[in-house]
Amino acid sequence: MLSNICCTIWLVAVLFVCLATNCFAQSDFSEFEVKQGKGEFSQAKHFTFLKRAIKSQGEFVIFERQVYWHTLLPVKSELLLLTSGIYRRTDTDQDYQVLTQDKQINQLLANLLSGQIKNSDWQITTEDQTGCYQLVPTLIEVAKMFKQVKLCREGDSQREIVITDQQNNHTNIIMKITTKELSQGDMEAIKLTH
Repeated sequence: MLSNICCTIWLVAVLFVCLATNCFAQSDFSEFEVKQGKGEFSQAKHFTFLKRAIKSQGEFVIFERQVYWHTLLPVKSELLLLTSGIYRRTDTDQDYQVLTQDKQINQLLANLLSGQIKNSDWQITTEDQTGCYQLVPTLIEVAKMFKQVKLCREGDSQREIVITDQQNNHTNIIMKITTKELSQGDMEAIKLTH
């Protein structure tokens, strides 16, 4: 009887500590969300077998979890992340080619770039001093590709995403949002038919 009372008191104490420290709370990623906007990005891909990173830069447009990713340097290419698939072309005179139509991957990448993170897709750890988050995929298909993602925010206009794959290669992306207003041309860029 005494051990049951001690056990109950211990459980209540643990529950109280958890409630006081928000150990059951989900992470709030609302400050990362970009429902619409455009800007510039720089990207550095670090492969374990190369001494130097492969760097690129360009511009992006985000609208309702759809992303237009236009690499300008070193080689021009366009990438569309839509709910129907991920598409790519290297010349504006060409049609887009399908890279994947895996909805789980499409949505996850679009959500990462637009900052619309779903807690259910990740095991999340907060880095207290930096305001960054470590995200480990919970979805099996995604975990085959990504080991982890680090997501950081600097102010309202800059995001940093570091994606580490299963071979310990990592891609460092810095996105600078220049405006949240989109022109008709920006809206057309997000369409597969342009």
